[in-house]
Amino acid sequence: MTGLVDRLLARVAQKATVEAGCSYRYYCIGSYMYQEMCCLDQKCQVTKVGKCI
Repeated sequence: MTGLVDRLLARVAQKATVEAGCSYRYYCIGSYMYQEMCCLDQKCQVTKVGKCI
């Protein structure tokens, strides 16, 4: 099941545009999915976005 989640996240990440020098990464810890946004001029921010499948 994690392979499916990884493929889905890879598609989402490809569609995300790089705005203001920011990059995005999605990952799961336990049963929750997090988005990490890192911008060139700021520290990285992590946001809980939902549950992992």
